[in-house]
Amino acid sequence: MNFILYSDIGENTINKSLGLPEYSYYFVLKAFRTVLQELGTVTVVRQPETEVDPLFDACRERGEECIFLSFSPPNKTLIDLRCPTVSVFAWEYSNIPDEQWDEDVRSDWRNVFGRHGRAITLSSYTARIVREAMGPTFPVLAVPAPLWEQFAAPRARFGSSLPPAQSQLQVRGIVIDSHVLGLSADGLIAHVTFPQASDELDEPDEAPLPPPVQPEPAPEPAAPPPQPEPAAPAKNLRYRLAVTKRHLLTWYREAVRDLLPLWLARAVALGGRGGNTVARAIMGYESRAHAPVQQPLPPEPQAQQQAAPAAPPAAATVAPEPPQEPAVGVNLEGVVYTSILSPKDGRKNWFDMVTAFCWTFRDVEDATLVLKMNERDLSLYHNTLLTLLSQLAPFKCRVLTLHAYLDDATYEELIGATSFYVNTSLCEGLCLPLMEFMSCGRPVIAPRHTAMEDYIDDGAAFIVKSSLEHNVWPHDPRDLFRTLRYRLDWESICNGYAESYQIAKQHPEKYLAMGRHAIARMQAYSAGAVVKEQLRDFFQQEAVEEPA
Repeated sequence: MNFILYSDIGENTINKSLGLPEYSYYFVLKAFRTVLQELGTVTVVRQPETEVDPLFDACRERGEECIFLSFSPPNKTLIDLRCPTVSVFAWEYSNIPDEQWDEDVRSDWRNVFGRHGRAITLSSYTARIVREAMGPTFPVLAVPAPLWEQFAAPRARFGSSLPPAQSQLQVRGIVIDSHVLGLSADGLIAHVTFPQASDELDEPDEAPLPPPVQPEPAPEPAAPPPQPEPAAPAKNLRYRLAVTKRHLLTWYREAVRDLLPLWLARAVALGGRGGNTVARAIMGYESRAHAPVQQPLPPEPQAQQQAAPAAPPAAATVAPEPPQEPAVGVNLEGVVYTSILSPKDGRKNWFDMVTAFCWTFRDVEDATLVLKMNERDLSLYHNTLLTLLSQLAPFKCRVLTLHAYLDDATYEELIGATSFYVNTSLCEGLCLPLMEFMSCGRPVIAPRHTAMEDYIDDGAAFIVKSSLEHNVWPHDPRDLFRTLRYRLDWESICNGYAESYQIAKQHPEKYLAMGRHAIARMQAYSAGAVVKEQLRDFFQQEAVEEPA
């Protein structure tokens, strides 16, 4: 058997694709590739439109079977190839798209499955809703990404032991630590007295949050008598306009933006940028768009001028390498909760995660929430994060945000330092990080819905209660309510935090038992041998031909 594999995001582009809607398909393909190599020959293509059929024709001439596995949503999978094609996909809503829009037959997934004759999903939840649309006899396989063997080394290191009381990570990137931010709810409005100009935002500008509070220097001897504090600035027209703009911007982002069509939201963003520049000019703000005036450098001493070597010719100048992100040491102590998510993905519901954490542990100093953000552009969530933390302040617990790419070694260290993995998603197609932490013996806090029905139980998790609510298909440009997802019980998230903390601090034997149960659950669910046999049986079945 010859397998042709494709994912829209490849090995050379994954670092630049963090946070994109389908970036996780690369990791799914990577996990399946190892198992598929035991079943036949594997070829990865980058341009399926031109590469797949020639490979299929060559296999057919040799008398060999060939199948194209597209690790992508059905609406992005080709349906006009000669090579037999199967979409390998994740889906987390209550039904598949069964309507056509934008004159694209693939927007109705029933057309895609009808052409392919079968499908592979990453959860039994998705397989069930495919059969509801295609009929109970339609060949659809529910099989997870086989990642059990990938984490054998970290599992052997700390899979059967308690997390350390203290550990340190070395990451390259930006670390946002709530303990050093000087968070204050008063700063949400007070700082707009002197708004700053900005030409680089995608939406109407909002004033930055106050800088972290710096420790006061020790008083020197014979200090001059204290001077009276200056009077607070008057609430003039500029102040009132800045406060009004702040409230209007917050209202737009929280109540209006998500309801607008994508094209209109982009138009508002572009218009806001231009209007912001005009408003600053009218109000007399200085623009930071002007380049700073270059001051002439002082002449070098004569001895240094004589000793300096001659400059090489311009043609021989070598372009400098792009600077690396600075290395930052991160200390983790106490009970550590970790979550890995894309801040732009509304399904991840990280607001509930953070608010419940800060409320539950507002008086607990040794509870830490680590947010590993899968997003390259810090500006897309920086202000939102700091505003949220400022609204929650004061609290004694710690929220640590990692805006950094973690290599395999650092990622394993993070797993080892973690006490519990946290998932507060409204729906999930698979959730690879959750499975990875469980494979290494880490209990979790998570709901038991959609794809997580396959591997979450109360033996390894503190289950968050949830109930159904209306929603839209995320890629539907019409934004029509056609499907369902889940709404989480916020109090249940708080209870999960409180119960898990108590077990980590007072019942280590129960903590270890939950970790062992998580390992056993993942071994039975995502081991390579289990997945390989499921795939072998599936490929031996005949596809259902589309009726004429």
